[in-house]
Amino acid sequence: MSENCECARGTRPHTFFKMTESTCPTCLRLVHTQVVFEDGKVYFLKHCPEHGQSKALVSEDAHYYQTAFQYIRPGSIPLRFSTETNRGCPDDCGLCPAHQQHTCLPIIEITDHCNLACPICMVDNRNSRNMPPEEFRGIIDRLVASEGRLETVALSGGEPTLHPQFRELVDIASRPEIGRVSVVTNGIRLASSPELCEMLKEKNVYVNLQIDGLADAASATLRGKALTEVKQKALDHLAEYDIPTQIVFLAARGVNEGELGNVVRMLTERQHVLSLLIQPAAFTGRGGASFPHDPLDRLTIPGVIKAIEEQTSGLIRRDDFIPLPCSHPLCVSLTYLLRLDDGGHAPFPRFVDMRNYLSLFQQTATLEPNEQTEASLREAINNLWSTAGEIPDSERIIKALKRSLLEMFPNKPLSRQETLRIAERQAKTIFIHHFMDRYDFDLERAMKCCHHYPQADGRIMPVCTFNAFHRGAAKG
Repeated sequence: MSENCECARGTRPHTFFKMTESTCPTCLRLVHTQVVFEDGKVYFLKHCPEHGQSKALVSEDAHYYQTAFQYIRPGSIPLRFSTETNRGCPDDCGLCPAHQQHTCLPIIEITDHCNLACPICMVDNRNSRNMPPEEFRGIIDRLVASEGRLETVALSGGEPTLHPQFRELVDIASRPEIGRVSVVTNGIRLASSPELCEMLKEKNVYVNLQIDGLADAASATLRGKALTEVKQKALDHLAEYDIPTQIVFLAARGVNEGELGNVVRMLTERQHVLSLLIQPAAFTGRGGASFPHDPLDRLTIPGVIKAIEEQTSGLIRRDDFIPLPCSHPLCVSLTYLLRLDDGGHAPFPRFVDMRNYLSLFQQTATLEPNEQTEASLREAINNLWSTAGEIPDSERIIKALKRSLLEMFPNKPLSRQETLRIAERQAKTIFIHHFMDRYDFDLERAMKCCHHYPQADGRIMPVCTFNAFHRGAAKG
């Protein structure tokens, strides 16, 4: 039951919502934490026996936070676990049998070499090691043994394109059980090397390109260098080779939140850009922990959604987003934009009740081309026919849905890779994924994480747990 009391600073009343386990921001020990509502926002109130009380903003919208719990769904365990449960989460990572979700997206850090020194970076890039191919092969083998089939394997770093055997690693990961290989890159080599783009196209590699806005000021602050021209060249080369691209936008309070509308337009205007991943800044690791920030004034998922609505003139609205049920619903919010035949886009929640179609929305940049998706799209068409005139642009939407059905499910056999390539062109996706740090770490969320860092020793580590507790730079 909720109750009114005085907050940790003793100055303002709040409403108690629930309890969870978070971390002391000083020593990182797990502490009992009150989740409270105050002035329409959500805060953690913590007490560490050694370092006393602390308070942190968790969500800029209490209503969003509260209703997100309606989207909680049971997780799916992997085919096998990597470790045993001994001391409990987060010490037994992973994955141990206490973890509640399998690996949706494995992110393999293949190198700690980088051609930038980003002030916000959470990784401890020492420019000292490249993962040997046999070590990488072992990780891929264990992932397939744990999952059976993976839609995507992401290669990260450091800057992964600097790995001297990058092409060989791509070949190792390009196997029938893996739908696609993607690379997370700052784009510097893409901008200067058409040969690299040719290789990515030849190998069907997808690109996750970091872009923090259209102004040099943002990249100078977050990445330590003005990169607007470099990013534009990288985008142009990716477009020239028609390489499927996801834009990765790190959003930081007072730095680049005014650029959110620009990157949404970049998504809708560029055919090869399939999705947009927005990451509200998390302050962890070597760079993130020292980057200037205020734990009581930061961007969270509802703040990003509000800014997108304000900056896109109605193209995207707040009610177009839903929490992602695959992970914990407080981790990710997303929307899919159906591609219309005239080049426009229609957010799915405008023409279907998303609560009835949650199976369509996964931790993926595309619609999953399976029987369930086919049945759901046909049902959506039938429902639109029965409500003709009640939904704006229903004729355009029906026409686009019919086209998607014909293209995704033709009367001829296709390989999984072929069906994925077709499906990814039917809709564009906006993800907002808020990774956790020492201020807003929530053990409940960590145990449902489906973004994982596979390790050479066989462990598969949830991203936020690894960054907060196990990474070499975890303590900043």
